[in-house]
Amino acid sequence: MLGWADTVLAMDASVLEVLREIAADDVQPKLRLYLDDRDVPDPMGEDQAAFNACAVVIEAATALHVGQPPP
Repeated sequence: MLGWADTVLAMDASVLEVLREIAADDVQPKLRLYLDDRDVPDPMGEDQAAFNACAVVIEAATALHVGQPPP
């Protein structure tokens, strides 16, 4: 399933690590974090404000990925 994608974005470093373990060598260059330098905060178990803040982070970073050619 990873092979057909142009880019595979992980929300945090632990997910990226698992993807790197299971992905074939030709898929490795397609794997990266959604936020290049940090994890997207996980609001699970938090209040609505935490989910809202997480949504703001995700939406703001969309510009990093939309309309750009794959790496």
